[in-house]
Amino acid sequence: MHNGKLYWPETYLKKAYKDEIDMHYDVVVIGGGMSGALTAYRVAEAGYHTLLVDKAEIGGASSAANTGLMQYMSDKLLHECVKDFGALEAYHFYKASKEGLEDIEQLSHKLDARVNFIKRDSLFIASTKRDKKTIKDEYEALRYFDFPVDYVKQEQLKEDYGIDKYNALITHEDAEINPYVFVNEIVKYAHDHFHLDVLEHTELIKYKAGNKNVGCQFNNQTVTTDKLVMTTGYAKNKITRRYINREEFVASYAVVTEPIHENQFWKDKAMIWESARPYLYIRHVPGNRILIGGLDEKTDKIPDEKHIQKQGKRLIKAFNKLYPELELTIEYAYGARFGETKDGKPFIGKLEGDAEIYGLYGYGGNGTVYSSFGSKLLLDMIEGKYNPLSELFKVKR
Repeated sequence: MHNGKLYWPETYLKKAYKDEIDMHYDVVVIGGGMSGALTAYRVAEAGYHTLLVDKAEIGGASSAANTGLMQYMSDKLLHECVKDFGALEAYHFYKASKEGLEDIEQLSHKLDARVNFIKRDSLFIASTKRDKKTIKDEYEALRYFDFPVDYVKQEQLKEDYGIDKYNALITHEDAEINPYVFVNEIVKYAHDHFHLDVLEHTELIKYKAGNKNVGCQFNNQTVTTDKLVMTTGYAKNKITRRYINREEFVASYAVVTEPIHENQFWKDKAMIWESARPYLYIRHVPGNRILIGGLDEKTDKIPDEKHIQKQGKRLIKAFNKLYPELELTIEYAYGARFGETKDGKPFIGKLEGDAEIYGLYGYGGNGTVYSSFGSKLLLDMIEGKYNPLSELFKVKR
């Protein structure tokens, strides 16, 4: 899923699980990334006997390469959603994202402080003069639906943030987080407090839906479950090939710098991203480091080390177009495969008509908050409760 030198796994020593596995579970979740961890937590907290399975280690795939920027804005801007989906659906999409972010905050209060959930503003800047209208249109859409946002004129952008661009908007109540610690801590919490078993280094070989349950064959044992939930993320497998057929894979790149002086940061250490596609994004990292990411390329291949180093240098140059006076040294550089959907929305819901097999695929640049509200949506489905969001994010659409 990734290559290069990762930063997040060096900040935390994860728990090793050696659980004795039962023959039957209420819910089995396949995939121990952000979506799987949150889903396992939700269903275990609700009282279901739950098994979480990962073919490697919890949080070791895309979560280890997640850049940890959390925003209620999506890669697909709100005014674009209104145009494509209609006002009502667009509003509920963004409202769900904001609520998902708020829920991550509440969960973080229960966990180790190294989760480092910190509320931040997000500065969304116009990359070109032509994009000034994009910023204005998005600001007006966010204001119309009462999301917390302010407009930033060119003069204020230069004065407050030191960026010489055309205009910007600033959204409030966003956040940064250590995604690797969060995933591992939320699994550990559910394991210690609820009825959650964890099975690492175990692959689902095949599954079969029967009349009463779903049979799951792993490396050397078979388990039955009332409900099977697939949260295999950006892995290419028969599940994604069969059901998730409207995705596009991309390779994305990131660097984490050596520490800089505290007084070299811009106002409020706001997260920064831009209107260009693919876009550059920037955030503070604890220890006064800077994380810079972007330069996405459409490919399903995991980038090699040589290309990662090349892209890392390009990321520093792109950053210096905004802040030419800051001299940065790369300490960590990595590339990873991620997924996007053609309509900008995640896939959440039943994978097969009558079988109790579900999926949560939080594809897109906002995958963490998608995983948050998606795990709640899945719990409603498992419990037979109707949730209107199920129509927005259903797998077959």
